[in-house]
Amino acid sequence: MKRNIPILLFLCAFLGLSAQSQTTAITGTVFDNEMKEPIEMASIRILNAKDSAYVTGTVTDEKGKFSVGVRQGRYIAQISFIGYTDQYFKANAQKSVSLGDIYMKEDAIMLGEAVVEAKAIEVQVKGDTIEYNADSYKAQQSDVVEDMIKRMPGAEIDENGKITINGREVKKFLVDGKEFFSDDPKVASKSLPANIIDKLQVLDRKSDMSQMTGFDDGDDETVINLTIKKGMKQGFMGDTYVGYGSKKRYEANGVFNYMRDNTQFTLLGGLNNTNNASFSDFASRAFSGRGGGRLRFGANNGVAKTLNGGLNFATEYSDKLKYGGNVRYGSVDNDVSSITSRRFTGTSQTQNGNSLGNNKSDNFGANFRFEWTPDSLTKIVFRPNIQYNKNINDQTAESETSFADSPERDYKESSWNTVDGKGLSLSGNLDISRKLNSQGRVLSFSFSGGLNNSDSEGYDYSHSIYADPLKNDSIRDQKSLQDDKGYNWRAFVSYVEPLGRNNFLQLTYNVRNNHSETDRKAYNKDADGNYNVIAEEYTRNVKNDFLNQNVSLNFKSIREKFDYTLGVGLEPSRSKTSIFQPSQPEKGIKPRNSLSFAPNAQFNYKWDRRNTLRVDYSGRTSQPTTTQLYDGIISQSGFDVTYGNPDLKPSFQHSLRGRYQNFNTNRNSNLSVFTNFNYTMDAIVNVSTYKDQGREMTYKNVDGNMDGFMGVTYNTPLRNKKFSINTFTMGRYARSTTFINAKENKADTYNFRENMTLQFRTGSLDDQVRTLSDARFLLNIGGNFGYNNIKNTISTDQDRETFNYGAKGDFTTYLPLGLTLQSDIQYSTNSGYTSGYKLNEWLWNASLTYNMDSMLKGIFKNKYTGNALLRFKIYDILQQRSNINIDQNALYIQESISNTINSYFMVNFVYKFQIFGKGTKREDMDGGDRGWGGRGPGGHPGGGPIVF
Repeated sequence: MKRNIPILLFLCAFLGLSAQSQTTAITGTVFDNEMKEPIEMASIRILNAKDSAYVTGTVTDEKGKFSVGVRQGRYIAQISFIGYTDQYFKANAQKSVSLGDIYMKEDAIMLGEAVVEAKAIEVQVKGDTIEYNADSYKAQQSDVVEDMIKRMPGAEIDENGKITINGREVKKFLVDGKEFFSDDPKVASKSLPANIIDKLQVLDRKSDMSQMTGFDDGDDETVINLTIKKGMKQGFMGDTYVGYGSKKRYEANGVFNYMRDNTQFTLLGGLNNTNNASFSDFASRAFSGRGGGRLRFGANNGVAKTLNGGLNFATEYSDKLKYGGNVRYGSVDNDVSSITSRRFTGTSQTQNGNSLGNNKSDNFGANFRFEWTPDSLTKIVFRPNIQYNKNINDQTAESETSFADSPERDYKESSWNTVDGKGLSLSGNLDISRKLNSQGRVLSFSFSGGLNNSDSEGYDYSHSIYADPLKNDSIRDQKSLQDDKGYNWRAFVSYVEPLGRNNFLQLTYNVRNNHSETDRKAYNKDADGNYNVIAEEYTRNVKNDFLNQNVSLNFKSIREKFDYTLGVGLEPSRSKTSIFQPSQPEKGIKPRNSLSFAPNAQFNYKWDRRNTLRVDYSGRTSQPTTTQLYDGIISQSGFDVTYGNPDLKPSFQHSLRGRYQNFNTNRNSNLSVFTNFNYTMDAIVNVSTYKDQGREMTYKNVDGNMDGFMGVTYNTPLRNKKFSINTFTMGRYARSTTFINAKENKADTYNFRENMTLQFRTGSLDDQVRTLSDARFLLNIGGNFGYNNIKNTISTDQDRETFNYGAKGDFTTYLPLGLTLQSDIQYSTNSGYTSGYKLNEWLWNASLTYNMDSMLKGIFKNKYTGNALLRFKIYDILQQRSNINIDQNALYIQESISNTINSYFMVNFVYKFQIFGKGTKREDMDGGDRGWGGRGPGGHPGGGPIVF
């Protein structure tokens, strides 16, 4: 205790001096001079009045407000934002100073340059935010947000609808800063019409707690914020379409939006049997759909029927209270058949098989968010969530397993299994933060917890026939009942203390507990054919309690062009497992204790708003599942038996991320370089042992698993502004470990991918093309190349090197009489695959759309005010659609072919309507859209608002 007295005295003296510091604040609100709307992310720089030296700074929030803490003295406040003239104000901060409302005027020189170039700025980089001008990527009035994103440089949308921009997966969508169906970003991308979007902003949003403390907690996520055009924030709009086609294909979808001031409501729903996940695929996480897109339909695996709907809302009840949330329901009925070939590493074993299955799932979920700021110093955020799901899976399969070096071990297996399950989970999170002074002293708390419970009933039948004449056939016919339940809770406290000028020290304590329990009962048939005999090897009750704590100390320093954070933490954890099996006493596995050293660091450097570098390092603990911790048989299938391992330890992953961005305003080009590297200690890996009676598999902990990638995106217009080029280059390396017959196998996987696209657009009669919607003809052509190589330290003869090649092109042309023709074609081939899995595919799609506005206006006169389209589309014109996949890892290489929807045509009727308040201009709704696809005969715009 005596040793600690000097430290306590020092802390008391330090905190006392800090409390006596004379501080004050400079505040204000920044607006656009013409539109009178607040400007978010405007830069505030506080300069010393004597020598104009930089003192501190900040940026404005979503309401244009700012508050900067300073010591008493005389200062100059510089307010700046790209595209506006800088403004300067004297501030005698002997006490708190309010600069009031500040109106920024547009920079006439910058505007003049834009007019001379006759081209709108497509992309801007503002610090960590990339902002895309939506009108630069919207091709026609029927586009949804996903269609627009596919045309943006650096953006990718895979066949499951996952959105990646400059290597960052998009986790959420915001609409004017408010969350939109927070659980699934595909809802926004596939449902919201593109013509209401003004700007699309990509940014890494920190968690609520990080925003409160000012320190990054590693829970940031990449989000897209859609800003709505000014004239569309006061009214009601809807977008519906129905379609029917060959082979009894059908689809119907609708989305209805209401916006007024700070209130948003969205109602959506849809059904189809075209493998289109429609607005979302939340109904079944196992379903893999190609959804959305006007020409991109079909699916990876199976033929599915989808039904879903949802409601999203967000409002600001007052300046102090904001709330919102969403409720959603989804259902999927998916039939999947596949043919598979698998080669195992470290052995001569191969397996060929086929399967046929059906999966039916229903899912209901609700997420809510409440934000209360009772005063300027206090913020409270509460997030409750509920999720319910029901799933029925039925599958039959046949397989042949062969051993080239010991054919007597060959066997055939036929199986059938079905599982009927349901689950419910409840969770909530409460964050509370209080500013203790204007310099950055902050005390924050976070409390969260959840409950989950799921149960299932299953039947499992398998019949194995062995080549060995001395080995009898084996039949397993079981019924199983499984109940999984658990709870978790977490408590977190943070204290931030300012140290001098723009330096901060954070002390945190975090504790979380997770309890999980799996109760599984398995039954064999009795003499009467009833499932009444306990199968003791497959019956168990496993409980696990995992307690994890973290104490950390972090230092953050902010300077004019850079900031950095350095931190260190100690992370003790304790895992306790107990197992109960019939006819055996309860097993109490000795608790496993571990202590991890968890450093973290962040560094940000900004040469200017358009040239930035960010580097992050963090560490995180993960625990094994209760199934992996089970001391007994987890599963058995013919030759294979899998056991758990109660001695598994938690794993710890080190992560290093980096990102560099450069936006050239003179060339309107953008360069992004991003990288990520992960190294895992005590990674949980597979162990396989081949014995005379079969293969036994289990798990163990090892060090050394790692993966890393680097990607580069570059996009720029060429000297002829009608052309622009976009490239995406990515390289990846991964090392995964497995053990085969007591030998360690390290599998090194190398991947390289290159995509390049050239875009050409030609415009109206004056040949000025400011946006995509100005163009009469749009053409994209591109190519892609993929390289994959896996090398093993054992069984090098089973290494595999494969190549994928492709070329694609698409065009949109706007014709007279309100016609729009679209078509895309894609060629794909590969090499290095085994016979039967080689790809040589041409996939050609096309559509012809007729704008019916002029015709309907002639019939209904002034009573018609909507926007109607009639579309004919055909998918896979050449009937070459296939579905070949390859999966490479340390255990095996697998090639497969799955069923999917092939060629069909469909006729769609699309109707869009908009009802806005007085004062709304046509250009507010369509961005001054002069697109030929929206014109009727004579070149007059079709459709329009109902004004009231």
